[in-house]
Amino acid sequence: MPNLRIPEKSIKEVAKNFYRVILPMPSRLEQVNVIVFAHEDGVTLFDTGFNLKDSFLMLEDSLKAIGRSVCDVDHVFITHYHADHCGMAGRIKEKSGAVIHMSEAGRQILQRIENEELLDDERRRFYLEQGIGEEKVDVMASVIQRFRRAIFPFEVDEYLNCDRKYSIGGTSFEVLPTPGHSRDHVCFFFRKEGILLSGDHVLQAITPNLAPDIFCPGFRSLRSFLDSLSVIREIPIAMILPAHGAPFSNLRDRVDEMIKHHEDRKNRILRSAEKFSRTAFEISVDIFGEDLSDFDLFLALNETYVHLVELVHEGIISKSWNGKWILYNVR
Repeated sequence: MPNLRIPEKSIKEVAKNFYRVILPMPSRLEQVNVIVFAHEDGVTLFDTGFNLKDSFLMLEDSLKAIGRSVCDVDHVFITHYHADHCGMAGRIKEKSGAVIHMSEAGRQILQRIENEELLDDERRRFYLEQGIGEEKVDVMASVIQRFRRAIFPFEVDEYLNCDRKYSIGGTSFEVLPTPGHSRDHVCFFFRKEGILLSGDHVLQAITPNLAPDIFCPGFRSLRSFLDSLSVIREIPIAMILPAHGAPFSNLRDRVDEMIKHHEDRKNRILRSAEKFSRTAFEISVDIFGEDLSDFDLFLALNETYVHLVELVHEGIISKSWNGKWILYNVR
């Protein structure tokens, strides 16, 4: 990655004491937001960005632009355990002694990644069964390893309690469990200010990718995501600060758009499965095409699979095992 620098104007105050810092990420999204809450006692960060070569310098420069530094960071609150959200948490803690907070559901995720070999073997088995060939699975594994290396190792100091309010700098916020994009995802809601830090749960321009949690077979990503959206929709929110893209305010309209998007996507997948018995990968190619980057091919399969899970659960689609792959077809 080139030696990028963020000019002072790229850290922007989006509400009183709330700042949006844009950091780079090596994917089609290109950028991720770190939300900074500056207060008398220090600086609280919500997510951190990737642990890339220049990201730490960019964050330092951005904080200097408002008269603060990384050493002032007292707390880091993480929306979920993905590299673009927690990648620099350990590095920031090493510099400032910040307390790292993450959802209780993230505890199991952190515990299981301690056995990377088992994790990789189980992931490989799962995706081969969904119809991806050996070569593509190997490419996918290398992509996942790159993302894994973009996380500076860290330990969580406090697991979040969704039944309490957290107080910082004269204000308070609530932790809202919003599983879907990941099982451990949470949003942070500043009720007095009407501000929702939505992470990847609600984005203005795109819908977050939904993926299976292969170590928790009972987790239904799509169903959980839609249920979480329905809960968020009813909360009095004036401004959404997402992890990707600019702040926005039309929460209810956006939630309704996302729900409709997934209903349309599910119907397209159903029509694809009506043709003949297919693997999840074959259906994903039918829906999204095969002319995708390695990473986007992986995301397309995940998106297809979580919709198939719901169609199976609803009794509309059946699945069978042919000795090599799992096949899906309309009942």
